[in-house]
Amino acid sequence: MTIWRPHLPDSEVPLYQAIANAIANDVVSGRLAEGSRLPPQRDLADELSVALTTVTRAYSEAERRGLVSGEVGRGTFVRRQESFHLRRTEAGPESCDLTINSLLPYPMGRELAKGMGRLLSGGDPWSVLDYQPPYGQWRQRQAGARFIHRAGVDGSPDRVLVTSGAQHAMAVVFSTLTNPGDLVLTGELTYSGMKSLANFLHIRLRGLLMDEEGIRPDAFEAACATTGAKALYCMPTLQNPTAAVMSVKRRQEIVAIAEAYELPVVEDDSYGFLIPEAKALASFQTRGTDFYYLTGTSKSLAPGLRIGFLHSPAAMVDRLAAAVSATTFMAAPPMAELVTAWLADGTADKVMEWKRNEARARQKSARRALASFDYRAHPASPHGWLTIPEPWCVSDFVAQAAMRGVLISPADDFAAGRATSTHAVRLCLGPVASRARLDEALSTLVEILEQPPRPGRTVV
Repeated sequence: MTIWRPHLPDSEVPLYQAIANAIANDVVSGRLAEGSRLPPQRDLADELSVALTTVTRAYSEAERRGLVSGEVGRGTFVRRQESFHLRRTEAGPESCDLTINSLLPYPMGRELAKGMGRLLSGGDPWSVLDYQPPYGQWRQRQAGARFIHRAGVDGSPDRVLVTSGAQHAMAVVFSTLTNPGDLVLTGELTYSGMKSLANFLHIRLRGLLMDEEGIRPDAFEAACATTGAKALYCMPTLQNPTAAVMSVKRRQEIVAIAEAYELPVVEDDSYGFLIPEAKALASFQTRGTDFYYLTGTSKSLAPGLRIGFLHSPAAMVDRLAAAVSATTFMAAPPMAELVTAWLADGTADKVMEWKRNEARARQKSARRALASFDYRAHPASPHGWLTIPEPWCVSDFVAQAAMRGVLISPADDFAAGRATSTHAVRLCLGPVASRARLDEALSTLVEILEQPPRPGRTVV
C-alpha cells in the first residue's frame, strides 16, 4: 500500500475538495503513479483527524474526475491518465516537446469532457447548430465582459466581440487597422504568432529595445516620433517569449506615450489569468486613444476551445465585426456556449486556479534545475528564457537538445527583425503531462550545457 498523505494548504474550498485536489496534484507530479493504492479511507481519516465521510466524499470526487477507481475488497487505485498533449510531427515517440506554450488541466480531462457532453446535449440544439451574429450572442458577450473586467477593463458587453481564439482576435484587429506595407511596433522579441500574422497581412514589424520589464519607454517614444507606425502590439503580463512583466509604473509610461501620439494599442493578455492582480493597459487610460484588449481560452482553459474575447473602442465594433464575418463568419457556437457556461458555473475559475498553482510548481522546478545558468522567468510564468553560455551557439544547442529528445525554441523564432543577437532559447514548461518528465527534460538540457559543444558538420 502506498504511504501517502495529502498536502493540504490553507484554502477556502471544502476539505473533501482539498483532498481530491491533492490527489490530482500528486498524480500530475508523479508522486502518485499509475496503479498506486491510496490509504484505506478510515486510515486516512484517522491520520488527518477528520470525519470518515469527508474522506469518502474526497475519494468519490477523485473517482468522478477519472483520477482513481475503487475496487471492492481491494481498495482505491490511481488510474492510467490519458495524455492529451500535442506533439510536433518531427518529434519521436520519446521526444519531449518544450516548444508548445500549452498547459492542459491534465487531472480534469475526464471531468471536463463529461461536462461538455452534459452542457451541449441539455439545451436547444439549434442554439449551437445555427448561424449566430458575428459579434457573438449577447449572453456570450456579457460573459466576455465579466471575464475581462477582472483585468480592470471597463468591459461593456456592447464593446466585446467573441472570436475564434486570441490569434483570430489579433487578425481581426490588424486587418482592420492596417494596410499592406504599414508599420506596427512591438518588442524586439515578440510572440511568433504576431510574426506569422504580419507576414500574412504584409505589414512590417519594428522591434523596440526591451529590458527586464519588456518594451522600454524611451524606445517606444522615439519610434512614435519618427516611424509613422499604425499601432503598438504588446504583451505586458508574462510576455512571450521572455516572461517579462511590466510594473505599474511602466504600464503608466507606455499608456502616456501612446496617448500623447494617439497611437492605437493592441494588448494581448493571454497569460494575464496567471497574475490576476496585474491590470490591463486600458485601465490606466486617461484620454480617448484607442485600446484593443484581447484574451482567449487557449492558455487559460484549453487550446481546443478556440474562443477569444476582444474589447474594442465603441466606434470600431461594427468594423471589427465585419472582419469576423469575413474570416470565420462567427466563432463556433458550441464552444462559445461552453465557455459561457463554464465562466458562469465556476468551472473556468477552477481550471485557472489549478493552472496558477501548477505553473508556479513547474517554474520552481525549472529555476532549481537551471540555477547555475542565466535563466529568467517570473515565478508564475509557464515559460522561461534561458541564455546560452559560451562557447555554445544557439543553433548547436538546439540541435544537440533535439538529438537527445528535447525540442526547444531559439531566440530567432521571436525576433521582430531579420535576426537577433540574443543567444537564448524559450522553454515551455506546460506541454509535458507529468512534472517528472519535465524534470528529466530539464536535466538533459543541463547535462548538454555542462559539456563542451560537439564538433559541427563539415562544410565543403
